[in-house]
Amino acid sequence: MNLLDAAAEWLNEQRRECLSVPIIYRPKTGGSFEIPATLGRTLFRAENQYGSTIRTESRDFLVAAADLPNDPERGDTIIYNGYRYEVLAPNGEPVWRWSGPYNLTRRIHTKEIGDVNA
Repeated sequence: MNLLDAAAEWLNEQRRECLSVPIIYRPKTGGSFEIPATLGRTLFRAENQYGSTIRTESRDFLVAAADLPNDPERGDTIIYNGYRYEVLAPNGEPVWRWSGPYNLTRRIHTKEIGDVNA
């Protein structure tokens, strides 16, 4: 392991330990588990049929790859702070991507779909 690999792992662990909040991840296939995640957002832009730019912002959850062994899928849900978020992305974009060059953290795109009591 070279110095940059070690530094990336250390930084990922610091993000996980110091900047994360607990979430409940529910795959669409069933079950649920609690993992730490860091909050983020992504702004998506697309042009509609009239030439106007449509902007959509997603609530992102950054999770360590080791904490989420399977790839997130459209239709999975995340429970955070009393709200439900569906894993999805607009305009046919992937619902998650790697955050950083070392594939240590997944950035999961979501949309709030209501509170947990709804």
